[in-house]
Amino acid sequence: MDRDTSVENVTRMQKQTKQWIKDSLIELLKDYDLEEITVKQIVVTADISRPTFYRYYATKEEVLEELINDMIQGYAVTAMETTTTTFDEILKVFLDYFQKKQSIIKVLIRAHLTDYFTSAFTKSFAEKMDEFPASWRNWKTDLQISLGVQFATGGLLNVLIGWVATGCKIDSEIIVRNVMMILHDLGGEI
Repeated sequence: MDRDTSVENVTRMQKQTKQWIKDSLIELLKDYDLEEITVKQIVVTADISRPTFYRYYATKEEVLEELINDMIQGYAVTAMETTTTTFDEILKVFLDYFQKKQSIIKVLIRAHLTDYFTSAFTKSFAEKMDEFPASWRNWKTDLQISLGVQFATGGLLNVLIGWVATGCKIDSEIIVRNVMMILHDLGGEI
């Protein structure tokens, strides 16, 4: 039997194997804390060998980081493809994208791993901010940029995590309207 070792097939299989590993970690996180999960549990759940796991990842934390970065990268692609320019439209795209990922975010919440998500998202936002021009964002100095990134991502991610934790029961448009009202109120005199 001839084995298809073409680059396209190998790449597809590599992606599939990595996805099995990430799916297995998520499945295990439903019942165990990250510290309790072993590589052995991941490979058994993924139905792969231990050497296969180590071909792609050095640690289970590396799997978690890639899983989170995949979600963030998916959002970045979605945000880049949208023609929205106002903050409320961007917020709607943000909520709608992550609502589709709520099952993963719920697992991160249950496993007390939202700090991984928040940290990775903040870092990615800071790195890609120039790729997402926004007429409403007038941060000029390094300090303004740093504070703006921290404030914006911290606030938005806390809203997202709270919304997902309650099962996204409130329509995203209602969340957007209320966030915009709060931001408007914050802009008033203190």
